[in-house]
Amino acid sequence: MIRFYFHPTPNPAKVALLLEEAGIDYETIPIDTSKGEQHTRDFRAINPNGKVPAIVDTDGPRAGPPPG
Repeated sequence: MIRFYFHPTPNPAKVALLLEEAGIDYETIPIDTSKGEQHTRDFRAINPNGKVPAIVDTDGPRAGPPPG
């Protein structure tokens, strides 16, 4: 399954549209950029750039538990 880290802004919306249109199962995980949640250690482990959107394929070759 895909973990989709997002904040309701245009770029994450594009990814959400792709996932929906492709019929891919995914779990949404909100990241509140107005509170700076994209700069937490846990999120930076997922995306070192600290930007949303980010996706993690939990069934992919580097699958594992979420950081934290």
